Amino acid sequence: MSKTRLVGIILFAGLFLPILTLAHSGGEAVTVSGEVVDLACFVAHAAKGPDHQKCALKCAQMGQPMGLLSADGKLYLLVADHTDPAPYNKARSMAADQVEIKGDVSEKSGMTILTVDEVKKR
Repeated sequence: MSKTRLVGIILFAGLFLPILTLAHSGGEAVTVSGEVVDLACFVAHAAKGPDHQKCALKCAQMGQPMGLLSADGKLYLLVADHTDPAPYNKARSMAADQVEIKGDVSEKSGMTILTVDEVKKR
């Protein structure tokens, strides 16, 4: 390997890897309990609960964004961890159920975002 190429690799690793790590680092690790809601119906007309489950599951299957409405009324936008989307996909299939989600919470542009690392039905 040439000296120039080696220097380039070292510079790349030293400059860009820390930036990539920051971009994928989450916020504060939390555990939040509440109801998985489809945001299209919840925001439009406060639809939630067992009576809305069939519609919420259909909205989830159509790709509508999903949220978690906590017991204290706080609404979180649910997102997948890019390295393991399985827990997020599981949460989507639990629309209108009471769940406990573990993950990182962060805020961006006025939105509270919860990256789903684990989900279980309560």
